[in-house]
Amino acid sequence: IDGNTGNVIPFSTKDNGADLVESAFMIQGLLAVRQYFQGTDANEELIRQKVTTLWEAVEWSWFRKNNENVLYWHWSPNYGWDMNMQIRGWMEASIVYMLAVASPTYPVPANLWTLGWAGASYYKNGKSFYGIKLDVGWDYGGPLFFSQYSFLGFDPRDKKDSFTNYFNNNRNTALIHRQYSIANPKGYTGYSASCWGLTASDDPDGYTVHEPTSTRDNGTISPTAALSSMPFTPEYSMDALRHFYRVLGGQLWGNFGFYDAINQERSWVAGSYLAIDQGPIIDMMENERTQLLWDLFMANPEIQPMLDAIGFVDDFTAIAESKMWPVTIQPNPVAATLTINSSKEINRIVVTNSAGQVVKNINNKVESIFQMDVSGLKSGIYIVSLYDQKGNITTRKLVKK
Repeated sequence: IDGNTGNVIPFSTKDNGADLVESAFMIQGLLAVRQYFQGTDANEELIRQKVTTLWEAVEWSWFRKNNENVLYWHWSPNYGWDMNMQIRGWMEASIVYMLAVASPTYPVPANLWTLGWAGASYYKNGKSFYGIKLDVGWDYGGPLFFSQYSFLGFDPRDKKDSFTNYFNNNRNTALIHRQYSIANPKGYTGYSASCWGLTASDDPDGYTVHEPTSTRDNGTISPTAALSSMPFTPEYSMDALRHFYRVLGGQLWGNFGFYDAINQERSWVAGSYLAIDQGPIIDMMENERTQLLWDLFMANPEIQPMLDAIGFVDDFTAIAESKMWPVTIQPNPVAATLTINSSKEINRIVVTNSAGQVVKNINNKVESIFQMDVSGLKSGIYIVSLYDQKGNITTRKLVKK
């Protein structure tokens, strides 16, 4: 869209109208914004009002075309449904179906999650690659942006649908990418345990999709792939960050951060910064640090009913590499006293609210079984972050009555 006029800038001849996937990414961000600006002054009230107006204006149900059990990507006022691209997984657009089900004004039936999004025979996988299992998705997981764009706001931890826990599936996809770079079956220069991650990006021949397969790997590593996997593989993503900056920084680092990609086999570095790659780096680093965007998006009142309607249930098996460890917090929801039962000694406890603000910070060492008074907290959703003596962290969602 032309920011000065509001007119459409056609992506291609027939792609000159509505784009449901890109609209969903925008709405995902705007709903996080709506939760962040919770002040009572006129400006923040206006922000909330405008976000709500945009959110409620999206006609998700229109994109069922002729009331089909699947959503379509494009519609044009000139060409109608000529693009004819169904939105089916596995790829980057799961947030489209979540928001379409959650819509307060133009909702679609919750069973479109199964019939439309996950309705293709190739959605389920179940195979292992380098000893790492993928429940859903393409062999080797596809490009890493599949596991990132829909999860910039949507928090996949501690829940699963009938197919998988998507946090675990996203983590495993990133781990497969890293193992592929270690194996380096095509012998490309630079691939290693700390230089990994294939996704869509600029490359020496233009712009294309890269993934760990023989036909879609041309030696191009894109920093956003590993760095935007930060919540799923924090230690390995930090290894990649250090390598990109300390080893390759002279070539790969510019005034606005990392350039889009590097191909050491062909002695090539992109001169570009792409927002679609830079944005997820920033968002996912913050989600690893504080879970801020996850907490904000998930605090919207339309989200939990949507999850319930689709059939998501609690699942506390999400573990990011070796940094997290088993913890139970009970009761949950809680009214006054919370009991934390950890498999290891805790060095610090931090409780943050849905805006990412710290509301409790206990710095002294506590036992593996600990009781905490939360009676003074307002009703709502909180994140309890537990740190061990080495600074490793495990987190749990808490609902305060």
